[in-house]
Amino acid sequence: MVERRPWLCRERIRLYSAALFILQAALIGIWAVSYWGLHKVGVPLPGSDFRVFWCASEVSLRHGAAAAFDNQRLLACEASLQAGTPLANMFGPWIYPPTFQLLVYPLASLPYAASYALFLGIGVAGCLLACMPVMRRSTLPWATVVAFPGIWVTMVYGQNSLLTLALVAGALGVLETAPILAGICAGMLVIKPQLGILFPLFFLCGRHFRACAAAILTAAVLCTASAALFGWSLWMKFFQAAAWFQDVALVQGEGHLWRAMPTVFAFMRSAGIGAGVAYAVHVAIALGAVLATSIAWARGINRELLAAAAIVTTLMIQPYLVYYDLAWLLLPIVCICAHANSRHPSTSLTATDYVFVTLAWFTPLLSFLLICNTATTHSWAAFLLPVWLILILVRASRDHAK
Repeated sequence: MVERRPWLCRERIRLYSAALFILQAALIGIWAVSYWGLHKVGVPLPGSDFRVFWCASEVSLRHGAAAAFDNQRLLACEASLQAGTPLANMFGPWIYPPTFQLLVYPLASLPYAASYALFLGIGVAGCLLACMPVMRRSTLPWATVVAFPGIWVTMVYGQNSLLTLALVAGALGVLETAPILAGICAGMLVIKPQLGILFPLFFLCGRHFRACAAAILTAAVLCTASAALFGWSLWMKFFQAAAWFQDVALVQGEGHLWRAMPTVFAFMRSAGIGAGVAYAVHVAIALGAVLATSIAWARGINRELLAAAAIVTTLMIQPYLVYYDLAWLLLPIVCICAHANSRHPSTSLTATDYVFVTLAWFTPLLSFLLICNTATTHSWAAFLLPVWLILILVRASRDHAK
């Protein structure tokens, strides 16, 4: 009797992933050629968020680091950069900490196009390199990794999500073998500090004391270095800008940002619920997620599942999170597939696992496409993260009981 192979086999996954990879690469390539090669009228500037990074570098190099928080100078730079495009009247403020400003400071030393390509190249290369340790234990094809829509959505905007993904993948990938390096990677998340705040706690719960110390020390060194180069006053400007942005964008939802945010807080605000209640519910869910994941780390269960839970929890606790930050979902996907391949056959993926892994893989793309629909008022992805965390922790509990 001939054994029937499952319909969704490795070969099909590789084929479909390769097809989507080619499609996404072709679309971005056509966009870039249309703008920089053919100079088509009406084509927007690639990297709408990267333009903020580049312009912050430009005004900082010309007028000093504090000029990045001068909205008039930044607006003038952005307007000149995208003159004659559909984004000519759009403005993105600089709301990033001095630690990230330290990283982007030299970007404008290169022309915009070259700087954009270099920034994305470093992000993609770092992301793929950092995923290699867990990919060695996974049956997931590399084609599925490079075709992950979260990577391509991030490239469209030129955001820093691939850099932070590379850091967190490095931190969790070498935690057992090189704890100091893992801590350094986690500490470097201070370039986007809200994404790194939980990792010292998880390292402490998992008794990875050297990694915890290295993370805290690295973050402190980077903060001190940025203050030494730019002055402590730049941190004050950052806190003021962050407070303003939190009120305008997060609490009031100006610019229709709630539609772009896969968070419980944003979902409740877009449903008309007051900020106080929305914050209370969000904090309650976040605390429950942190407590459950901390207990899992303290119990020392499978490292792939611990990494997956840490990533999902980190995303869940953010009241402000944009869909391009969902590039981080690549790591839980890879980790869960690695866990399914590394243990007893009973750890293989169930039908429910397949559904949520597939949903997580497509979520960045679906969230991106939903933004184009002006009738959309909620981000359904806000429900994916809590449910997926529950499934990961249940899987971890069963694995620990064996």
